[in-house]
Amino acid sequence: MKISKYTFLFDVDSAEFYIYSTLSNALIEIDEVSYELLREAKMRKSDVSGSDLDDELYKVLESKKFIVENDMDGFLYYKSIIMTQRADTTHLHMTIAPTMDCCFRCHYCFEKYKEPNYMSVEVMDSIVNYLKKQNGSPDYRLTWFGGEPLMALEQIERLYDKLESGYKKPTSSNMITTGFHINKEAVRVMKKVGVEQVQITLDGLKDTHNKVKFTHGCDDAFTTVLDNIELLLSSSDIHVIFRVNLTKQNASEYVELYNCLINRYEGYRNFGVSPAFVMDRGACTMTDNGDGALFFSPSDTAKFVIDLNHRYKIHSPFLLYPSRFFNECAIRNVMSISFDPEGYAYKCWEVIGNKEYAVGRLNPDGLLRVTNEVTLNRHLFGADPFDDAICSSCRYLPICHGGCPIQRIENTFEGKKNCCCTYRKGYLEKFLKIHLALVKAGFDNH
Repeated sequence: MKISKYTFLFDVDSAEFYIYSTLSNALIEIDEVSYELLREAKMRKSDVSGSDLDDELYKVLESKKFIVENDMDGFLYYKSIIMTQRADTTHLHMTIAPTMDCCFRCHYCFEKYKEPNYMSVEVMDSIVNYLKKQNGSPDYRLTWFGGEPLMALEQIERLYDKLESGYKKPTSSNMITTGFHINKEAVRVMKKVGVEQVQITLDGLKDTHNKVKFTHGCDDAFTTVLDNIELLLSSSDIHVIFRVNLTKQNASEYVELYNCLINRYEGYRNFGVSPAFVMDRGACTMTDNGDGALFFSPSDTAKFVIDLNHRYKIHSPFLLYPSRFFNECAIRNVMSISFDPEGYAYKCWEVIGNKEYAVGRLNPDGLLRVTNEVTLNRHLFGADPFDDAICSSCRYLPICHGGCPIQRIENTFEGKKNCCCTYRKGYLEKFLKIHLALVKAGFDNH
């Protein structure tokens, strides 16, 4: 047996010795003698036998795929799991944009195709019929999107009533919103339709946020949103995630904003704060006056969140232990679908509303008539990391999954230069050490 290419060995202060596998996502502590033997075998690419190690340890290393007959079998093991997920028809993830309307026009927003259109009853019925036509009556997760979904409360409530009576309730429900339109009526509707989590976008401290998000009749959207979130937290169990959009222009504000939010909502347990790094996706032409790139690379992201932990003891979701389940983006799953207010269908919510990327449209009977086979095939099968020589040989693939499929597709078919690598690449040992320290301090870091 050989040390798998997916296996990482590292020590903590030359006193504790660990081995981690991206293939099994297992992390175990081992003794120093075994550590040195395995490290030497990995460096020399030499065999490891049962006679070299304690019997119990050898069995664990084998069962957790730290040691393998060959790396191709490890790659195929990972691929088999992902391909099974892609073909799974027992669960469905559906994204609904009840409107593409929004009162803001943020410079970075990919939703350049906002129209003041709202979902009709006829489109709602076609969505219910679409679900009823799926084989096996699959359960479904629901994301409310837009535009700004809370500008369409009537449509959200009516569609939910139709789903509940004509098909069944979603197993889980979440919403992505600016938070600007949260009021008592919005809270009522969100509670009724079973929204469990809301993602709120902030763009920095008050002055910065208000330069990005501004609308007629309101000079301080930042304060309005924070007041609205106070209402939501105090009158529901809905979990709120503040997603703070960061470029290198406003990243210095994050710590102050984080502390501001933590202090303001100190009495509530159902909220969290996370940085969100704005990527150069070709949609934004902003520069920072030639002083360097405005946007974060994966390496920049890693350094930023590690620094947050070391300097400020701020534990962002980026520090969480890698997922225990392989979880590739749902775009490649045959059951993942997004619908805009007119019943056009998309494979990814990032392009919802841009009919150039619509793969089809629902008819009144709920049949999805495919109108764009090229885009459908690209989204399902194009730019596959399994067909990429670099990705398929990368030891990070099982915790990276090749990155965002849309970015990969843009690179392959549109000449973009998106970096699709994980922010953990080159920093994995540092993240694992932080994980171990957090666990020792009593945090649940999963």
